[in-house]
Amino acid sequence: MFKKILSTIAFTAIIFSIANADKFNETVSINIQDVDTKNKTLTFPAYDLLIGETGFIITKLTDYRVISAKLEIESIKDGVAKAKFSDFDAMKQKYLPTPRVEPKKGDMVFFRELNNRAFLIAPDLNTYEKIKSTLKKEVSVMSSDLLMAYLNDYGGFDPNPKFLKKACNLYSVGLLYIVGTNSLNVLDCQSLARLQTNYFDTSGVTQSIAPFFSRFQEIKTGSLSSLFYSKKSKNYFEFYDNLIKNGFDMQKGKKPKKSKESPKSKNLKDPKSKL
Repeated sequence: MFKKILSTIAFTAIIFSIANADKFNETVSINIQDVDTKNKTLTFPAYDLLIGETGFIITKLTDYRVISAKLEIESIKDGVAKAKFSDFDAMKQKYLPTPRVEPKKGDMVFFRELNNRAFLIAPDLNTYEKIKSTLKKEVSVMSSDLLMAYLNDYGGFDPNPKFLKKACNLYSVGLLYIVGTNSLNVLDCQSLARLQTNYFDTSGVTQSIAPFFSRFQEIKTGSLSSLFYSKKSKNYFEFYDNLIKNGFDMQKGKKPKKSKESPKSKNLKDPKSKL
């Protein structure tokens, strides 16, 4: 009976978490107030945006509009957001011309445009399906098999930040849900800044799949280089708690630091992980 009550509470917590994350699925468009071309920064009203959120800039030309740059919010002060902009490469095509247009005052910035698509990283099938089933229709959860297949193609065992950003660009995904120790976290898929964390009971996870749950598992090539791959994600919770902590530090404007042990996972016995 007690386990049933805990299960109900955990399920309610998931629904509450996702309901609170709804705002991340609503596109925000704002006019640029000021542009510093030397430092590649610009400012605009922050509204409900958070540090670490990413977007793009639309510049209007004589006969048409182009995406002139991508941007990431660096700081927010007194209701004004400051963002760094750079070349837009999310849908880069080498055979198509790349517009060379500098953002200017009055151009529109767009955020959360890609947030209707998400990846979900979970330790096992039960957790993965439980969270996926509660996500609303406006959030399309991309199969973790795609992420695993791309990881095999990319090379390596651990899904490090560089890989995750490339995967998000490849599949035009805006959000990344990660299950950590007793938590469900929402990250910006382009910057990996942690946007939101809610309680999620993981005490029932007795065995985790490395590097994350997927029906498509690692292809063992037998190559010499594969022997030297980092395999820290075999310890699922410690690995992802560290990744989430780095995303939290980024959202707070701190430079992420490498840590051998996550504060959340310290003194916790991790479930055994299988390949």
